[in-house]
Amino acid sequence: MKAKWDASKVFRTTKCFGASTQKNGQDFIGAFPNGFLKWLRDNGWWGQDRVYLCAGVVRDESAIRVDIRPEMNPTHCEDARKTSLPDESADIVILDPPYSEDLADRLYGTKEHYAGINAFTKEAARIVRPGGLVITLTYEIPKRIKGCDFIAVCGVYSVPATSYMRCFTVSEKQEAK
Repeated sequence: MKAKWDASKVFRTTKCFGASTQKNGQDFIGAFPNGFLKWLRDNGWWGQDRVYLCAGVVRDESAIRVDIRPEMNPTHCEDARKTSLPDESADIVILDPPYSEDLADRLYGTKEHYAGINAFTKEAARIVRPGGLVITLTYEIPKRIKGCDFIAVCGVYSVPATSYMRCFTVSEKQEAK
């Protein structure tokens, strides 16, 4: 019998990173904070078969990168809420969608595709294998994903380019009953 999930064992903290990597003196809009992916690996929140939903500028050449915008050169140019990826095909799914409808419109021109984080976590849960991880980084605190347990919930911010604190979560997909 599977042990009951224990909320008291969820890792909680705040984490400060440097500003996003720069190009020509400009911050990459939508890029992960500097050192963020290394921090994921260092904490063991990583996997061989990685999928980035709403991949944007992330460059992880051995991963699947899904984005609606062809100019981002994703491996899969499609809506990250309903992909063509097979069920339970990834060890880890990392979600970093536009944080608001306004940002989706102003920064990316994707307002018509905007959805809150929970629309993306549903797809991530379909794609990730049992024992795999779903990672989110957004302004919203996602609902607990069906079939998954939170293992980490953290506040993430960047300096010197301070912005709103973001919610970072790690959820582990449980084995089917």
